[in-house]
Amino acid sequence: MTVATPTPQDLMAEVKTAWAGLDAPPPADMAIMNWEYGEDAVVAFVGVRPVDVDIDSAGFRVATPLLELPAHAAAAYLGPYLVSILRGFQIQEEVGFPIEIKTLSHTIYALASPGFWTDIASPHLNDACVSALGRVARFVIEHGDAFLVSKEETRGLERLVRSVDRRLKPSGSH
Repeated sequence: MTVATPTPQDLMAEVKTAWAGLDAPPPADMAIMNWEYGEDAVVAFVGVRPVDVDIDSAGFRVATPLLELPAHAAAAYLGPYLVSILRGFQIQEEVGFPIEIKTLSHTIYALASPGFWTDIASPHLNDACVSALGRVARFVIEHGDAFLVSKEETRGLERLVRSVDRRLKPSGSH
């Protein structure tokens, strides 16, 4: 049986659905947004549920907080970054060159970072979010050239996928 490769649109819908139940982290946990990225980032993120973040806003585009926020806040706001890189992939397919390179490189770097899974994703994401994360990571690996993924980042993403698979593996299966 052949499994169809998901489209970016499929994955964006999956991410949005998975992250729909997550609330905005407490404003106190988001203080870095103003210190590091300014008022536009505060408006884009603070008090905004992850599923409601406007990925087209100036505040979203300037912010690269996934490895700086408290872990639960970074996990919550990972969803909009996944949607953004998938939408960027769609646009790149249409126009022939990457857009939003800052957001893309930040997201890939965070996902491929050694502590991302153990410190941020695994302890703070539910299984639906973890599943969507794993599917997006696989998609990025499959389309590595388009996502400008280095060999080192590919290894990090492969490590992330293995960790996701171990977490989601039903108990007792070998």
